[in-house]
Amino acid sequence: MIPPWAICLFLISGPAVASAAESRFSCSRAPDQRTVSKPASCDDTHGFGLITPDQLVRPELKLLFAGKSESDIEKDPQLKNLALEAKFRTTSNMNGARFRFRSGVERTVFRGSYLAPLFSKTSVTRKSKNDLEDPRAECMRSLVTDHRLTKIVNYDELDWPSAKNLTAEERESLLRFNPKASYWKFNESAGRTFQYKISKVPGADETVRKRFIFDDVARIIREIEGKKEDSGSVYIHCYGGHHRTGAVYGVLQKCIGGLSVEKVIEEYRCHIGYESEDRRGGQHPDNETVIREFPCGEYFT
Repeated sequence: MIPPWAICLFLISGPAVASAAESRFSCSRAPDQRTVSKPASCDDTHGFGLITPDQLVRPELKLLFAGKSESDIEKDPQLKNLALEAKFRTTSNMNGARFRFRSGVERTVFRGSYLAPLFSKTSVTRKSKNDLEDPRAECMRSLVTDHRLTKIVNYDELDWPSAKNLTAEERESLLRFNPKASYWKFNESAGRTFQYKISKVPGADETVRKRFIFDDVARIIREIEGKKEDSGSVYIHCYGGHHRTGAVYGVLQKCIGGLSVEKVIEEYRCHIGYESEDRRGGQHPDNETVIREFPCGEYFT
């Protein structure tokens, strides 16, 4: 019987500016002086929805889903939850850029989904106890050794067994490569979840509800910034690197990175699988409202 498991990170580093010979993240709209190279072992596949046809042909996932179509999976809650977990174990939705905060702190910040190893003791794609980790562990190693990753900021709000497994595996993987690294989780620190839907925030006053989300975004960005004595890069994420990460990273790009709102929205839409007004992918208007209306000067002076 298939268990009913279901399925957004911050990193800190020294200069890692991409040269012409190095690969850029596919969704990056950062200016050249702020661009960082994409580690060859890290995946920046992006998009939205359930597991894709390309992923369904992967041997370890084919065994799980036995040739079922996406519509078949969508109709089965257990399979749907497994598909979401498998999707975010096999695609990272990554990006990264170099930021200089008003305090003088400089950080390389990577964004994406969970970086939990694919083959691990709790993985839904594990075939036997002898399975080794896939390149996701190599991506973590590369971020630590080549980009001086010293911190992960996780604001995934889900209370699902899969999310707890992914958090534990990711934390373990980070500390395996860097025992002195830190792992910060929003709900453990705040005692509640980080909400990106304005309508879901309690209260009748929309201005107050927006301010509640702005406060949370600012808190997360300050956690990314850290202190001057801190060093290294930061990796930030929610569950799949779509909505919460899109809003936070978008505000970071706008307020700290100096990217135009148009470029920020373009980057956000790239990560969410937006193609057009008729094919919007996972685009959520509240994410774009937060990005467009966040008052940079009130929070970051």
